[in-house]
Amino acid sequence: MMERNLRFKAKIAGKEYTIVGQKSALHLNSVVDIVNNQLQQLTEMTPELNNEDRSILMSVNAISDQLMKEQQILELEEEIEQLKTQIESKQSTRPNYSRRDQSNSHQVPYERE
Repeated sequence: MMERNLRFKAKIAGKEYTIVGQKSALHLNSVVDIVNNQLQQLTEMTPELNNEDRSILMSVNAISDQLMKEQQILELEEEIEQLKTQIESKQSTRPNYSRRDQSNSHQVPYERE
C-alpha cells in the first residue's frame, strides 16, 4: 500500500514553502528549525553572501555530512560482521560441558597452575 503524501507549510529564511512528502510534521519542523538556524549562522558569518549562495554552502555541508555518516554506517556494519564471526568462531570451538556430556560430574574441565 502506498503511503499518502502530506503537505507541510514551512517558513525558511522568511519565505513560505510547501513541502510535500511522507515525513511527519514533527520531523519537518525539526528540519526547518535546523535550516533556519544554519542560515542565520551563515548570515552572521558571511554577511556579504546572498541567501542563494548560503543555501548552496548549506547543501554542500549537508551532502558532506551525509557521506561521512554513510561511511560511518558502513564501517560499523563491517565491525558488527567481524564481531559476529568472532562470536560464532568462539562458540563453535568451545567445548560443550552439558551434564549428559560429562562422564564424571566431579571432573574439572581444566587445570589451574
